[in-house]
Amino acid sequence: MIALLTALTLTLAQADQPGPDKELPSAVEAMNRARVTFEYGDYPQASKLLSALVEGGRFESLSLRAEAYRLLGLALFYQGRKGEAYSAFLEYLYLEPDGQLDPFYVPPAAVSFFDQVKKEAEPKLVPIRAQKRAEQEARQKAATAEAERRRQRELEEERRRLQQMTPPIERRIVQHEFWVSMMPFGIGQLQNGDRTLGMVLATAQVIAGASSAGSALLIEELRDPATGKFSNTGTGSTPYRTAVRLNVVKWVGAGVFFALWAAGAIHAAIHFQAEEQLPDRLIDGNPRRQ
Repeated sequence: MIALLTALTLTLAQADQPGPDKELPSAVEAMNRARVTFEYGDYPQASKLLSALVEGGRFESLSLRAEAYRLLGLALFYQGRKGEAYSAFLEYLYLEPDGQLDPFYVPPAAVSFFDQVKKEAEPKLVPIRAQKRAEQEARQKAATAEAERRRQRELEEERRRLQQMTPPIERRIVQHEFWVSMMPFGIGQLQNGDRTLGMVLATAQVIAGASSAGSALLIEELRDPATGKFSNTGTGSTPYRTAVRLNVVKWVGAGVFFALWAAGAIHAAIHFQAEEQLPDRLIDGNPRRQ
């Protein structure tokens, strides 16, 4: 078993030595080889590989570099090289100020030693921790802003797509004239869109006007063609009495007509609308559904 581990370690060490025609391994590959060596318990070789890796500085992320220093500190501690392990753990904490060792996998002595390093380095870790927190918040804000910009772009694209799918629509607006509000027969109400009141006023004014005008015509028919006067002889209903009644109807009808005219004009003026939006209409002539 020992011979197998030794052979594996030598193989990994030889693989880490680049030849003249061999490219250097990536940081991930080198880290994997160092981790395998560490897990097999060859701590001297693991610390050698990890030291070369951190000195080369070819890491693809800070988390990978922090992991290298963590394993290096453990490998050195297991060899009794506590001074060097202290420095490696310190570098790890500078990268991960909230880093910890899992007591399920790490012996209590190593955990205690690491906690002591962390306690002594706490004054230096406070500003690093604050800076990392600020950087994380800045990244979160940038990610949120980018997500909002992406959402706005998607909404704009969707709006344009819907516009391309929607047929062109004709907007119809009717301009109203104020003087129309002064017209009789509910014309002002009809212009304002109040058709019911307009029809009621028109009907009432027609009846009142017709009553007044009709009474005036009938009164003239009752006059004596020769004298131009109304006969008042005899009993019962005479032309004179009839003319008097018709005259009352004439003036009452006229009063009602002009009163309705004035009231309708005032109402139309108060509720006057300069413009009216008609239902939109498609350019091809098909009415748009409302």
